[in-house]
Amino acid sequence: MANVTGRGGTADVFLAELWSDAILDYAQKRMILRNQVTDFSTMAQGADSINIPKVAEDTKRDKSAGTGVTYDANTDTARTLVLDQHIYEAKRIEDIAMVQSSQDLFNVYASSMGYSLAKGVEAYIASLIVGHTQNNVTLATDDIILPAELRGGLEKLLDGNHDYTDGDTFFYANPKAYMGLMGQGDFTKANERGEGSPISSGQLVNIYGMPVYPSTDWTEGGTAVSGSVFKKEAVYFAEQFGVRSQASYDIDHLATSVVVDQLFGGLLSHANNDADCGIVNFKNPA
Repeated sequence: MANVTGRGGTADVFLAELWSDAILDYAQKRMILRNQVTDFSTMAQGADSINIPKVAEDTKRDKSAGTGVTYDANTDTARTLVLDQHIYEAKRIEDIAMVQSSQDLFNVYASSMGYSLAKGVEAYIASLIVGHTQNNVTLATDDIILPAELRGGLEKLLDGNHDYTDGDTFFYANPKAYMGLMGQGDFTKANERGEGSPISSGQLVNIYGMPVYPSTDWTEGGTAVSGSVFKKEAVYFAEQFGVRSQASYDIDHLATSVVVDQLFGGLLSHANNDADCGIVNFKNPA
């Protein structure tokens, strides 16, 4: 736990609500993956797990004249989402009044704590995606995703009846792989993309209709997964409570102790070895 030293005395009253709102605001600004998966938080209030039914696909039947209909008895399975990820950030601030009276200083502390929580949530979701063991595409070169390799991965999605052009499909890559995409003419030439060239903007906005994001949660080198394409419905997420702030005066340290935490969980919509999950990982060669 960090001990933050300032000048002057301490405040008798700590505005926990003020810090909660500010830290939550910064955390939400940094959460991108969190908003690109299926959220079951409304079912998680007071629960430590959620059973999410997996409804089997129905098969149509042909009806003959003069015959009754046949009813199916569904034997649906369920996925259990356990809310077991409890993360926190804590500080002791010796001059809480000075910190709260300075907007710039307040923003520094609030943004730091909010970013820490957001990074924990994002890293956890990324680990679920990277951990999927089916639909892997082995790259020819470490951290270089060629157009043909990407198309091969998208073909795996189509084989599972997943539409990657529906607006709910996302493409993440580690920084090296992302910059490698910038060097692929299929993805950057303005006359082939029909829009402003990423060479001038510095951003790959979309590839084959999918938003593209660089992220250090996808590691480089070795046998790492250097990039992933996933569907929103492929990952389930829920939080029992979002970012909350608690504080108390610590007389032993003549400081105000501030703790922010979050309790959440997640899992894939299918088992790790299920090819229908809606995830394709691009893995470096062994």
